[in-house]
Amino acid sequence: MWTEARLKKRILLGEDVETEFKSVAATDFLKASKKAKALLEGIVHCISGFANTRGGMVVLGVEDDGRVTGTGTREQSDDLMKRVSDLCAAALEPPISCALYKAEIEGVSLLVAEVPAFGAGRPYRGGREYYVRDGNRTRVARRDELKRLLESTDYHYDEQPVAGAAWKDIDLPAARQFLRSAYAAAAGAELDEAQVKNYLRRLRCIDQGEVPTVVGVLVFSAEPTRWLPDARVSAVRIRGTALRAEFSDHKEITGTLPQQADAATAFLDDQLRSPSRVQGWKRTEEGAPPDVRIPREALREAIRNALMHRDYRAASQTRIFVLDDRVEIINPGGLLNQLTLDSIRLGGISQHRNPTIAGLLNRVLGRETLGIGIPEMIRLMVDAGLPEPDFDTSAGQFRVILRTIPPGAL
Repeated sequence: MWTEARLKKRILLGEDVETEFKSVAATDFLKASKKAKALLEGIVHCISGFANTRGGMVVLGVEDDGRVTGTGTREQSDDLMKRVSDLCAAALEPPISCALYKAEIEGVSLLVAEVPAFGAGRPYRGGREYYVRDGNRTRVARRDELKRLLESTDYHYDEQPVAGAAWKDIDLPAARQFLRSAYAAAAGAELDEAQVKNYLRRLRCIDQGEVPTVVGVLVFSAEPTRWLPDARVSAVRIRGTALRAEFSDHKEITGTLPQQADAATAFLDDQLRSPSRVQGWKRTEEGAPPDVRIPREALREAIRNALMHRDYRAASQTRIFVLDDRVEIINPGGLLNQLTLDSIRLGGISQHRNPTIAGLLNRVLGRETLGIGIPEMIRLMVDAGLPEPDFDTSAGQFRVILRTIPPGAL
């Protein structure tokens, strides 16, 4: 929700890639005049542009120069809110859900329409055209831009605000620690809450209204599964070489994504009885050669990929199966766009379903593979004298199989 102080500051800064002002001639508006029709069309174009770019807000009742002229009486404001709601449902294709807020500045009523940064139906057509936001203007999308929009519909779900989450759900000490360790600009400084909010807003972890996004919940909330029930890892140990429902050990792994990464690594270390000990993501060697020779870095790379690239919209968790002859890590979500199994084996192509999650986790892990994580996993397995990993993308899942012996050898 926008406070008066925050809204005044936003208006003072003027229109930009995420902000548009619309003047409302309230008395004229209720008469369905040409001016009212032009206003409604302009609102539709703006919502389409924001939805196809990076989200934003339309502030109704403000002139282009920032003067606050308002939306009229309460009756007129209510009518305007209903009309904007109807536009979102009927004038945009496909329909889009926008948050509509009434606001007030020095006794003058305004209406704020917040357009989400991600919509499942993207791209959105506003009237006869598809629009994008370019600086402080809305314009018709070019052919190449429309093509990219069609190819990138899965890319920005991690930036979508999470309904029901609020700023109080962010672990402030954890956010401060991350910023100190990941960004030199924040190092050595005790960041106040306003500074932390500014960083997290730029990192797409909260939106302009301080609502945590999907990535904000997954990385900085104490209990991500409160809002995303399937954002977890189910890890099991099965005796033998056949998948079945009888588990000798089973662990449900929750918490933030860095915590899930640590816990999944620890589970594999325990089940594979390796003499190497993992502290976070740094390994120290100790003891004799391991009983099971799957390279730990190959396992950790598979876990990293699973947490970064899974489809967090899917009603399915990440699953890890440890059997006598292999480890299987299964993720909801197939390959993006034109990626194929051959292309990811070759490497050098870096596409992310969750670019913001990937960026933050790479900061946490101190590592960026630039698309060579899969080739590196293959190299590690081959160098250890083991079969190359198997990859499978059937049934809308991505499965990695790391074997200790060739199939059928037992």
